[in-house]
Amino acid sequence: MLISDLFRLAAKGSAAAALLLLSFTASAQNAGRPRLGLKTGLMLSRLTGNDVDQLGGENYRTRTDGRRPDFFVSLASTIPLSSTGVFTVAPELSFSRKGYRMTNTSLTTTGLEAGESQRVLLVKRRLNYLELPLAFRVNTNGGLYFELGPQVSYLIGSQTETETTRTFADGREATTTNSTASSTSDVQAFDFGAIGGMGFQHRSGLTMGLRYSRGFKTVIERDALPGKPITNNDAIVVQVGYLLQLGK
Repeated sequence: MLISDLFRLAAKGSAAAALLLLSFTASAQNAGRPRLGLKTGLMLSRLTGNDVDQLGGENYRTRTDGRRPDFFVSLASTIPLSSTGVFTVAPELSFSRKGYRMTNTSLTTTGLEAGESQRVLLVKRRLNYLELPLAFRVNTNGGLYFELGPQVSYLIGSQTETETTRTFADGREATTTNSTASSTSDVQAFDFGAIGGMGFQHRSGLTMGLRYSRGFKTVIERDALPGKPITNNDAIVVQVGYLLQLGK
């Protein structure tokens, strides 16, 4: 659970740093007016949890293969909460492509073809979400901000690609096959969690930032597998965007 520990430390560190910066500034960035614009960026996601190694089922050993790279795009806004501009709220509506990669290696010959000694499945799964992150920000005069808040996600699609390699007792290796599936029956429709991070918002509207998001609800239906594993969405987001000031 190293990432979640880092997230908690980062959240505490961000709050402490923000309060420290506030103590050295008489006023923060000009409050201005609400802003509206677009953001996009890189989404590096995975599944995390103590029972991830059980995702392949009781006859397989599962190894997660790092973070799955993809993208997100969002309609983003910032709304001042104070006359000084120190505090803002930043609601968004995002389309996010999360997912995971894992390798399942058979532990027994149960369920394998005659003469087959081992089967290895490389699984790449994409989970498409509509997400509503609601970040509460503390801003500084220089444009630097720290953010923390809740996030709600709704699953709108899934695609799985499985690459299967079969090895036989005589040393032959079968031709690798690929298959895709779009079922979402084994995935929870809703997820909720938290986001935290930091970034830079220029007065011109240019914004960039680094964010971490963590889901609190198990992603894969626990009854779908014998071990009933608990799995959570875990993502690092690198984002850039442009937000126009509304009104005159």
